[in-house]
Amino acid sequence: TYMSYADLLSRGGFHLIVLSVLVVAGGFLTSATLGVNAQRKVFRLLSSSITATLETRMIRKVLLGVLASIALIGVALVTVYSFQSGSMRDALLTGSKVIDTEAGPIGYSLRGDDGPVLLYLHGTPGGYDQVIIEDQDYRILTPSRPGYLRTPLEVGRTPEQQAQAYDSLLDALNIESVIVMGASGGGPSAIEFAAIFTQLTIALIALEVVTIPSPEEDAFLPPSFVSWLLVSVLNVMPDEILLETLLPDPANQQIALESPEAIAGMKSLFWSLWPTDWRSEGLVNDVSEFSRLSLPVRNVRAPTLIIHGTADEDVPYSHAEFLAESIPGAHLHTVEAFSYTH
Repeated sequence: TYMSYADLLSRGGFHLIVLSVLVVAGGFLTSATLGVNAQRKVFRLLSSSITATLETRMIRKVLLGVLASIALIGVALVTVYSFQSGSMRDALLTGSKVIDTEAGPIGYSLRGDDGPVLLYLHGTPGGYDQVIIEDQDYRILTPSRPGYLRTPLEVGRTPEQQAQAYDSLLDALNIESVIVMGASGGGPSAIEFAAIFTQLTIALIALEVVTIPSPEEDAFLPPSFVSWLLVSVLNVMPDEILLETLLPDPANQQIALESPEAIAGMKSLFWSLWPTDWRSEGLVNDVSEFSRLSLPVRNVRAPTLIIHGTADEDVPYSHAEFLAESIPGAHLHTVEAFSYTH
């Protein structure tokens, strides 16, 4: 039999109405069967589901916001680092000279116009930029020890070889005599120089220097970006918080707070540890050499001043006592509760 399109729609509409009536009736029957409490449970379940969905969406939005903020901060930090890193590395290159000597190329700075020359040998790690305050009465010659900044490690690995390199540097610069000052890790090569080149050494100053063997430890410097970030944070810290972080003794904290020059010098010392990729080779070599030290301390003939703090944990006071007992006529100046690094 043939069914027209109108009939189909008419029958379909009727069926739809019947189905709707059955659904409504089923709803009433379900309500009557479940009761009020069950209806409330169903409603709560639906509400919880909707709430959970909304909370999930909110959490996702917050996480996306946090991730976006972290990404922006990261991009900003990398941008600032790239700019500052480039300018600071350029400054390190232009702030020193490199001279060819019999021992090899040596990076150095020479400041001052007149007077005796103070040969200042920096600590571990360091470089020519780790200097002391200038004075008009003398000149300051600061080489980068082998493995640091612009001086290749091949110039001298052992303290004795480094002392020989300093002698070659003096020859190249036409300097006839020096006051030798070694600080911390620069002490072993300073002592070697004073012991070997007695005619060139006017006096020896040992500032918290390493003199006796110490157990070899893993030598590690963080990547340059990480160290830059750490030093940058330290430099923007309020002075009080910075000193509380670095100086364990409250009395020393107060002394430093009263001296803006001391705080500025401390912050400058931080930057003399960066960039780490230009200093790590020297650090690794120093730590290795310091584990098997055997210095000719008894061959030192020059007047010797030893300065050491009793609170130094990196270079214990026993290093100073050993040096004072070994060099005839040496004067030990003890600073209570003081440390070269603290």
